[in-house]
Amino acid sequence: MTLIDENDPRYYITMVPDQIMKILKERICPIIHLNCSTDINCQQYINIPQSSTIIELKSSVFQSLNQVLWEVINTPNALHSLTTLSIYKIGTHFNQENDQQTLALRSGSRCCLGNIQFWGDASTQSELVNAGHARVFVIAISTASGYGEEQDKEILNGMNYFSQFLKCLNKEKQNSFPPQPLLAHRSDEQLEEEGGNEEIDSQLINKGHQDCNIKYEANEAKGRILNHFIEQGNPKPYWYW
Repeated sequence: MTLIDENDPRYYITMVPDQIMKILKERICPIIHLNCSTDINCQQYINIPQSSTIIELKSSVFQSLNQVLWEVINTPNALHSLTTLSIYKIGTHFNQENDQQTLALRSGSRCCLGNIQFWGDASTQSELVNAGHARVFVIAISTASGYGEEQDKEILNGMNYFSQFLKCLNKEKQNSFPPQPLLAHRSDEQLEEEGGNEEIDSQLINKGHQDCNIKYEANEAKGRILNHFIEQGNPKPYWYW
């Protein structure tokens, strides 16, 4: 039998879950805690000199995490760490290179959270809500108040992820879990507290560019929010989905 070198891309595919979990905990997750923001009182904080290389390394970590989502879901506090990193250095500007790297870091963490939400079970959805998952999307689309990232793709993806999140909580997810109305209600409260409804309204007239139909996604997100307020026993209007 020919052994696959650990530098080979196929290496992780050949490993059993326990081995992947061990590598995740010992080698990958610690990198998430490099230079955590001091205002979150991270218990696993690792302080080293900040550099563009560190930011790039953390961004690469999320690409790895997206390949082992089940192990991430089962790792304690991983979702809270990802949620924290999704707003890393938001509103802080250095130079163009660092700004692009921190944007990639935030985008990567949001993408990872979105995939976890899509594949996770009911307990995972509950953890996401407890970690303030809705806040992630508000930051991604927050251009109306002037403190967010004015990036069409980020706005588009943020509203798409939130629409799917509410859809998942409000309606039964096939072969996974029944509707979670309480979690949907808490997510809507988080959205309202962060000014998310106003942010979505501000995008209803944003056509974006050719590949980013922001207006369409804003209408989708608005529809998901309105769906939440329809009682389960009431007749559903034609636009309910």
